[in-house]
Amino acid sequence: MGLLITFVLGIFVLVGAAIAGFAKNEHRVSELSVAVALGAIVMLLALDLVPEVFEGIEHIGWLLTVVAVALGFAALAALDRFLPDADHGKHEAHGHVEDDDAHDLAHAPVVSGHPHGSALHVSVAVVIALTVHNIIEGMSVYGVATQSVTAAFLLAFGIGIHNMPMGMIIYSGVRDQSLGRRVGILAVAALSTFVGGLIMLAIGSAADDHIVHFMIALTVGLLLYIVICELAPHALRTDNAKLTIAGLLVGAGVVLLGVTLAGMA
Repeated sequence: MGLLITFVLGIFVLVGAAIAGFAKNEHRVSELSVAVALGAIVMLLALDLVPEVFEGIEHIGWLLTVVAVALGFAALAALDRFLPDADHGKHEAHGHVEDDDAHDLAHAPVVSGHPHGSALHVSVAVVIALTVHNIIEGMSVYGVATQSVTAAFLLAFGIGIHNMPMGMIIYSGVRDQSLGRRVGILAVAALSTFVGGLIMLAIGSAADDHIVHFMIALTVGLLLYIVICELAPHALRTDNAKLTIAGLLVGAGVVLLGVTLAGMA
């Protein structure tokens, strides 16, 4: 039953993707998705992950905690150079953008303050961080399910709710990609909690709190990079302040509800 619950958790990512997919105004959806994801991640950090990091200090110590957070931030910063950007409008020659593509680049869907911050680029970054986070959550849900299926369902529902904004931002970035790429990226995000359940099934009681707390601190570093270097710069440059504020509130509210429900488990 625990594995089934972790598998079903992936539906929430797909629900968020469907919300973004059925919207007609792509630009508005992209703007809203960034704001919702930013509000959700900031609230998730404040209410859930950062407190868990401080709790984990008792297990792995200050030094290893700081190293894990810094490693997560630095790792995604390094990967940032290799993450895919929008396929159009990015033809470079000798370090310069070609003149005939300059207009396309200027009007390409950008979700950060620099030209490399295409929607696809940010989506892949979010998938990386979400995958690490959801593997941990999947392990947690599976562990709870071995004690109480009801509590596991409640915990999974809470986690799933705050995964919906992530599905929105992910789909906004892959909307214009090939069907295979869209399915692949969404599948990685949706199945990550199930992978966590499989890991827990395999290692069982051998699960080490030290490893779990290190991964949580690593996740915080990954998410901090996304907030500071990807999402926040775009939110500050938006041409629709009201939509951005509404998105921030929706994202924060969704995570608040999810964390509250998960805490009741």
